[in-house]
Amino acid sequence: MYRDYLDTEKTVAEIYPQPVTVPQGETPFREEYEEYIRSYPGRGTLKVQISVARGAFPLKNVLVDVSQIYNGVRYSLYNDVTDISGIVDNMVLPARSIESTLNFDSAQLPEAKYLVTVFHPDFRELTDCAVVIHDKTETILPISLVPLTGDRQDG
Repeated sequence: MYRDYLDTEKTVAEIYPQPVTVPQGETPFREEYEEYIRSYPGRGTLKVQISVARGAFPLKNVLVDVSQIYNGVRYSLYNDVTDISGIVDNMVLPARSIESTLNFDSAQLPEAKYLVTVFHPDFRELTDCAVVIHDKTETILPISLVPLTGDRQDG
């Protein structure tokens, strides 16, 4: 799926159409997600900034996937493509509530950890970059991609 736009004249929006709207209150993994939401009632946001040349130039049209492994199953929560500023933002994710970090009993609950994978056909793919989300906080994940060297061979 990531490599679909290598040899095509289609736009990113044609290849990666906007997700189908799920009726309110339903998710692809409803029961597991509701259990997770009850355990992690806080909300934090994630912003991913993709650049090249050690942060000197933003990179657009990079596919960013945010997923999580919960009860041994991987769930993809967000798929988006970076804008002209190299940014994907406003991803609201569950986190431990601030109050739970002050209570010893609920402090045993691990932090809300998510995995970020980024792909662009001309750069090395970054897989499963871990990021922790905190309640009422925007987490910014800067990523600098490394160009592929030599001729690209699809295959």
